[in-house]
Amino acid sequence: GEVLDTIHRLLGSRICVTMTDERIASGKFMSLDRLGNIMLEDVVEQRWLAYHDVSTADNKDTKSYDDNTEDASVTNSADNNNAQQHVQHTKDESGLCQWTTERSLTQAVIIGMKVAKVEIMMREWEARLEKTTE
Repeated sequence: GEVLDTIHRLLGSRICVTMTDERIASGKFMSLDRLGNIMLEDVVEQRWLAYHDVSTADNKDTKSYDDNTEDASVTNSADNNNAQQHVQHTKDESGLCQWTTERSLTQAVIIGMKVAKVEIMMREWEARLEKTTE
């Protein structure tokens, strides 16, 4: 039906998946199984964490780490030995701290129950529609 046609049009597209824990994974849509699990290739995952540090509110600080420094942590699996992660830590005058991480993965499977939203760029979707009507 219509839903299956839409999924077929999305195959190979770059999509953005927002998860229930507010992480965002962007990548090339490869498959969707009957449980709603989404498989992506060439993935960039972004995660934000904010907290309030009252003990050092007057110390404004910004740190940035790349994957080849000892302060960065990278989770590698057998399929993602080339995973790279970038971490940035900022703190403002009020003591609000924010960690922003971004990591690149060759592939990722997003569990269907963790999917909050799936998006595609309008121009990419329109290009997909044009190809199927030709």
